[in-house]
Amino acid sequence: MNSKYKKLELCWPGKDIEVKPEPRVLIEDPEKSYGEADTENMLIHADNLLALKALEQNFSGRIKCIYIDPPFNTGSAFEYYDDGIEHTMWLDLMNKRLNILHKLLAPEGVIFIHLDDNEAAYCKLLLDEIFGRTNYINQIINATNKPFGFKSTATNLFKQANHIFLYSKDRTKFELNSNKLFIEKGYDTQYKYVFLNPDEPEENRKWDTIQNVLSSRKGYKNAKEAKAKEKDFDFEIAMFAIENAENVFRTASVSGGAYLKRKETIFKSKGIKDKIIRHPNDDMDYMFIGGERVLFYKERLKEIDGELLPGDLLTDIWTDISVEGLASEGGIDFPKGKKPEKLIERCIDITTKKGDIILDSFLGSGTTAAVAHKMGRKWIGIELGDHANTHCLPRLKTVCDGDDQSGISKAVKWAGGGGFKFYNLAPSLLNRDKYNQWVINPNYNANLLGAAMARHEGFTFSPDESVVWKQGFATENHFIFTTTNTITPDVVEQILSEMKPDESLRICCTAFIDGCNEISNRIEIKKIPEVLLGKCEFGKEDYCTDTNIINMPADPDKPAFTPSYVKPDVKPEPANIKKDTPTQTKLLF
Repeated sequence: MNSKYKKLELCWPGKDIEVKPEPRVLIEDPEKSYGEADTENMLIHADNLLALKALEQNFSGRIKCIYIDPPFNTGSAFEYYDDGIEHTMWLDLMNKRLNILHKLLAPEGVIFIHLDDNEAAYCKLLLDEIFGRTNYINQIINATNKPFGFKSTATNLFKQANHIFLYSKDRTKFELNSNKLFIEKGYDTQYKYVFLNPDEPEENRKWDTIQNVLSSRKGYKNAKEAKAKEKDFDFEIAMFAIENAENVFRTASVSGGAYLKRKETIFKSKGIKDKIIRHPNDDMDYMFIGGERVLFYKERLKEIDGELLPGDLLTDIWTDISVEGLASEGGIDFPKGKKPEKLIERCIDITTKKGDIILDSFLGSGTTAAVAHKMGRKWIGIELGDHANTHCLPRLKTVCDGDDQSGISKAVKWAGGGGFKFYNLAPSLLNRDKYNQWVINPNYNANLLGAAMARHEGFTFSPDESVVWKQGFATENHFIFTTTNTITPDVVEQILSEMKPDESLRICCTAFIDGCNEISNRIEIKKIPEVLLGKCEFGKEDYCTDTNIINMPADPDKPAFTPSYVKPDVKPEPANIKKDTPTQTKLLF
């Protein structure tokens, strides 16, 4: 492309200012975790940008479907969140998060972004820039409010449409679930006939209307009498048609080339209306009655929610999902913010299969997690607000228990099971002391510090059961060891004597004696905090506009977040490293 042409992009003041979120450690709160102990489902209470950064190392390229319902930026203040921030701040908020979400998606993965028209057009430009226009799949229109009352004005039409953008990570690797692209429709009354003796040869078959067949079975003189006395008679007709779909049919005229080819047979059929006529040596399975082709009802049935039902092809306009009566869904109240479980189910159903990982980083009332759980998917939900505790937590407990029978529960035959783990972010690794110098957060114990440094340096934290300096690994032969003690030449020599010839080690410590780094090129020593400065932003707990969710305790002996297996009185490891020193229990990532 000619260099004089610039890339088309949406710009705003501050877009080019880079933020570097700290890659925090996620720590389980076992008192809030619930259900099966080996669950991989995650409920995270944290700023979502920091939480997404925490997930990046372990989940990049693994998420199959992301659904987010971010603030619409309507200018309204709701009970649980503020939905009105300055426009460029909204763009900045979304831009930072969408970039990480893009990294987390699997190559065949997709993202749904649910908005109204306040920011939808701008978000589309952001998505084109981050995901690429070639990876755009659909803009789905979802009808919301019912048009009643006095919500329209002299200056605008009544607003009923929400916009759901659907993008893939890589369009060439993604396919919609073709068997899920149908929605239930009502009984088509044109399919009103049924063969009475379908096992007989075609020339002997008889047929009648479903109405007449059911009326006779019930002892009525005709369908008119049956309808007058049976209030559910029309429903019974519809059910009969489904249950006997292989023999229920309608007739339709044939036109074009098909008609010209079978013109004589069709004319013959018109004169013999009580017999089935076939065109001789026909290459199509055409059966004619009264000059028209027979069309069986079974061709209109599709598998929907595990049942064969009459279905229409799903389009990009979704008006069939009720937006009313949601107050009781999930057993929690979330005015003007809750989305129908059926809506999330459809998004998940057409893009994933059981066992896939679903992510929602604006979890709100917990709908996405609840639906994914009932559908047999793994899930990760992130929520900054306190309703992570007051709404999401109790709602997901009732899902695990099987007590939540609202939403899609009955359709998917949900009876309970599974579980989830509740996570908080570890506090920032570095704090400023009274001299305004960066120091290691005093709330960090040795185990948490080791996990955090492994995360910062790109290692997987996995302490060896017998070798104390093998706290984590980048490859099968490259390890990391973190300590707050001073590293001396003796310590380096001791570790070197234990290392295999093809092994290498990175040591992160608060101090080391000159010359330690020259002992072996297989051992690299870095000083904390200098090795970390400039890599990311420390001490920042909130990347939104108005919320700090973590209050650091004053007592350095009481960590802000400590898993049950890390005791508060654990002190940093001694400098004298011995082979038989037991390593501490593996910390959660």
